[in-house]
Amino acid sequence: MLHFPDPFATDPGPMIPAEAIGFILAHGLRECASGLGPLTVRLGLSGADLAALRDRFAPGLDLPDLDLPRPVAGPDQQAIETLILWRAGVITPEARWLAAILARRSMENRHLWEDLGLPSRPALSAMIRHFLPGLAAANSQNMRWKKFFYRQICSDAAFSLCLSPSCDACDERAACFAPD
Repeated sequence: MLHFPDPFATDPGPMIPAEAIGFILAHGLRECASGLGPLTVRLGLSGADLAALRDRFAPGLDLPDLDLPRPVAGPDQQAIETLILWRAGVITPEARWLAAILARRSMENRHLWEDLGLPSRPALSAMIRHFLPGLAAANSQNMRWKKFFYRQICSDAAFSLCLSPSCDACDERAACFAPD
């Protein structure tokens, strides 16, 4: 089994895409080892997609659960995945895998970069810019990613989770938008 460094031990500086995927896989494996469910459930991919992702970014890594189907996603997760794919600007296996992973990890409670096992929000933003350039461009005001996903979904569905009519009029603007 390959060893990935602890993403919270030090700031690794700029990340290459394979490193970001390595952090995500390592985080998912730690969650599996902690009894939080199969890797397919933790990352929102089928075993076949996990194997393809591994072969592309971490050849030789021994992953569990490669025989499992893709877990059923709830409506919020499906909506986020659809949004990401719609905004991505590219149609690649990597975009499809990351859309599923980002949507699944958006269902967790912490910041998205933490729920992915990445060392920082800038690492998440860099990964999104690399693999999902249209999505990155759509978040031109640098809104936090989970909030951005929901804001996009709400505005497209003609309703809003937010109580304020616009971000500029909102008392919580600083909580949604932050520099990397």
